[in-house]
Amino acid sequence: MSEFNDKDKNIMDNEVVDEKTLPRAEDMSEEELYRILKEDADSVEPPSSLSPAAIEEKLKGITQRSHGRRIGIGFVAGIAACLALGIMAGIITYSLIGKPSKQEASDLDYTVVADNGDGSGKPDEVTAPQSTDDSFVHDGYEEVCEIINRYNENKADIEKGYIKYESSDMAIPEEVPAAEGYAPEDNASEDTDTESASDSSGMANSAPDQGTTGDYSRTDEQVQGVEEGDIVKTDGKYIYTVEQTTFGVTIHLIEPNGNNSKEIGSIELKDMDCFELYIYGTKIIAIGTAWGDGQGMVYKTYDMEYERIDGDTAASDDVSAEDSRIKTTISIIDISDPTAPKELKSHTQSGSFNTSRLRDGYLYTFTEDSYYSATPYEKSKPKSYIPTADGTTVAPDRIKRAGDDDTNNYMVMTSISLDSPENFTDTMAVLGGGATYYVSTENIYIARIPDNSYSMGNDTVKTTLSKFSYKNGHMEKIADAKFRGVISDSYYMHEYQGNLNFLYTSFDFRTGDTVNGLCIVDEELEKLGELRNIARGEQIYASYYMDNMAYFVTYRNTDPVFAVDISDPTKPEYKSELKLPGYSEYLHSLGDDTLIGIGYGAAKNSDWDDTTKISLMEIGEDHVVKELSKTMMEQASTNIAGINHKAVFIDEERGLIGFGLSNGFSDDDPNAYYTEDENYITDRYVVYKRKGDKLVQVLNTMDDKELPVVPMSTLRGVRIGETFYVCSEAGVMKAYKIGDGTKKWKSA
Repeated sequence: MSEFNDKDKNIMDNEVVDEKTLPRAEDMSEEELYRILKEDADSVEPPSSLSPAAIEEKLKGITQRSHGRRIGIGFVAGIAACLALGIMAGIITYSLIGKPSKQEASDLDYTVVADNGDGSGKPDEVTAPQSTDDSFVHDGYEEVCEIINRYNENKADIEKGYIKYESSDMAIPEEVPAAEGYAPEDNASEDTDTESASDSSGMANSAPDQGTTGDYSRTDEQVQGVEEGDIVKTDGKYIYTVEQTTFGVTIHLIEPNGNNSKEIGSIELKDMDCFELYIYGTKIIAIGTAWGDGQGMVYKTYDMEYERIDGDTAASDDVSAEDSRIKTTISIIDISDPTAPKELKSHTQSGSFNTSRLRDGYLYTFTEDSYYSATPYEKSKPKSYIPTADGTTVAPDRIKRAGDDDTNNYMVMTSISLDSPENFTDTMAVLGGGATYYVSTENIYIARIPDNSYSMGNDTVKTTLSKFSYKNGHMEKIADAKFRGVISDSYYMHEYQGNLNFLYTSFDFRTGDTVNGLCIVDEELEKLGELRNIARGEQIYASYYMDNMAYFVTYRNTDPVFAVDISDPTKPEYKSELKLPGYSEYLHSLGDDTLIGIGYGAAKNSDWDDTTKISLMEIGEDHVVKELSKTMMEQASTNIAGINHKAVFIDEERGLIGFGLSNGFSDDDPNAYYTEDENYITDRYVVYKRKGDKLVQVLNTMDDKELPVVPMSTLRGVRIGETFYVCSEAGVMKAYKIGDGTKKWKSA
């Protein structure tokens, strides 16, 4: 049930603790306290309700989109194990130190640290609590090396939850005001305008405004004016696709002409994978991971961690260590002659690719890099433990720190002017890594869960939220904040009137309970207002913001759709709640007064929410949401919408929505058909059009049994004029003439 009241629940009231005789914590040394806690944590048998399996069940549903995949079950199981151990450590700590007050147990733990901004490395003398300059590196890389070596030395204990760092010189203090945002030089925009007249190849180059020029569709973007990359793009003149091949990737350039479309050019990029494309004037930008031998490499991707192959060798050789690490490649390709594309420039940066954005002619790329060695890194060899951009280590004054916990992870951020792409415009490495990225028109927000978030004494998983300003390719750190809970998707964040709104799910170690909330923070990440205790026992599955309104879905047994007015940041106001069977993993507007939700529900004669469901919802007077209709797909169907929002085609003006779909068929299903090797062909692309209060299917590629078998994750829909193209990695699969929705579309 949802609780929208201010009554706090004392989650410690039902705590059961063995009050055996123990020395007082304040009378013991740190070593004695650590030894007792570790011994007791190892010996205590947790109750079945706190087992990893039980906690894993609680955590199901907290998902994150990343490169089109959900966080895997291994990740959830890992959290569950950490939580179980963390709970027991917390109980023991509770018995040693005492029971907190009700106020302590219920208040949102929210602290802020800010960049002093003067470059001195000294705390702001005006404030009482002292904080350090967030760069924290001024004369070299020695302190970074110490942090990474200390983390690697204690890695096993940190992961088990035994260690909670209390850094005396870098701890996030309470009530520290944040620094003012980065202000670019007055002439920056003029300089950019001058540079944009021509690029290194002497070609005039200007990109059309996103969503305002040309009668063609674009990749759906979370923030208008902040473009996102994808594997299929169009500029209205050509369609561009990227195909994974044996030796790398091939980018295809297709001239669209209905079902007479043809490839007019291509370019092969060897030894790399490609995750995203952009089209900027007469340039293609391809971003992906460079292939390498992996020696000395530790990186995390999705739900797996790859360990170092030869740690000693990599750590002892400064150059070979850097050369052997995983890197992300940014390839700039000239298509002024589309029949003969050629690579103009290739850039590399440390780490595995996470995401990217294109804004005002600058490409911003975000990667994740992790450093682990069985032997300590040598301070005199920074390339073995400092990220690089085009082979050059990030400068000491461009290394920041997110939070106060020890770590061996970085988030590496770079920018490139696509009008003058010879060099990086800016580079930054943030010690702390990242997980969920949200980019507004002026700021970058990165949410991450510190490794020691599960350590003893913590009552719930905590998240570090970092804010960076950006403009004309330059990035500056603004502030950090810590809070209880997890932001598991970029769509859970929204900048409105200078404030950041975010939805979170919090998991309580002591009770095994989940609870959700909506928090609003100002430009300095100071809390302004909050709605708490939303849908206790459930998790947030989807969210969509429309100006001053936040719409979001939680799920356990039903699918409540909440509407919250965030006009007053100090008092967000609950407007309505609509309960539906099943749940939605994807929300989007389909016009000013309509929401569409794609998720799962139970088919007839089934108790399982395993069938794709589309809900059409109306936003009525005073933002009350009601369901107009729902459409159920075949049983046991899955869809791409909740996994990768960029794979969904949205045309609000025409009332169209398209996405990839997959499902299994029974042996006696007359609609099933087979390939030569007797495998079911189930992946298809579907398009629905709104007709009144209902959605009508106007396209289903399974109706054409001559089409090739293509995984739903690679299917995309592109509209150019009144022709709709279903595309895959290799190019255009089929073209259709867009109709009025009274019947299915015909071949173009």
